[in-house]
Amino acid sequence: MKVACFLNYKQLPYTFVPVNPVDPKRIKFTGQRQVPVLTIGDEWRKDSTPIGVWLNDRFADRNILGHSDEAADKIMEIDRWVSDQLIVGRFRHAVEWENTWDSIRNGWKLARAVSNATPLKAYIRFIWPFAVRRAGFIVDMVNDLDLQEHIADMRQRHCDEFVTYLGDGPFLGGEECISLADLSAYPTIVSGHLMGMHADSTILKNERVLEWCRRVQAELPKNPLLVPDELIERPLL
Repeated sequence: MKVACFLNYKQLPYTFVPVNPVDPKRIKFTGQRQVPVLTIGDEWRKDSTPIGVWLNDRFADRNILGHSDEAADKIMEIDRWVSDQLIVGRFRHAVEWENTWDSIRNGWKLARAVSNATPLKAYIRFIWPFAVRRAGFIVDMVNDLDLQEHIADMRQRHCDEFVTYLGDGPFLGGEECISLADLSAYPTIVSGHLMGMHADSTILKNERVLEWCRRVQAELPKNPLLVPDELIERPLL
């Protein structure tokens, strides 16, 4: 979703090639099992942030790394926070269930989205929430968090830190234009809401965050996610 936001913001045409998580043979050439992977001609890159930097180097229009080394450093700092805190915090919700029924329903919604792109057998869709909860790479990332911090306190801290990173600017880092950091944070924050996930989204209850979401959304397609329109259950508030 992050890479799609980079491409959409830069107004670059692309083809979305879904990868089956059970049999990721489409990306065998990379030597890894995880997405994202982006190919341009005979070249390819993996992992969303390096892909964003690569795109910015290749396509200068609609720069997403700021207009100075200082700005670029700040943007990359915020992107690391998104990767290490905001995204991993979402994974924590998949591992540490606050409400069992909501967590299972959320897992089924995610399995539905994955299966829409790469059909999964019914039993795999059924066990998806439980499999994600035990997935080694997810559990390892979550274990890097401070698990003594209550999950509700973590959500509030993430909201407070986000607002601090927003500062006085319309975009993250106090920037006047959308950057890689905004395009990294945006799908992380809104995807669950748009797809109708059942969860407490402290960050989306903050008016400054909502205003920022609307500013970013104005520069992206109406459906900013790599899921069909019928899987978008809620509008952005």
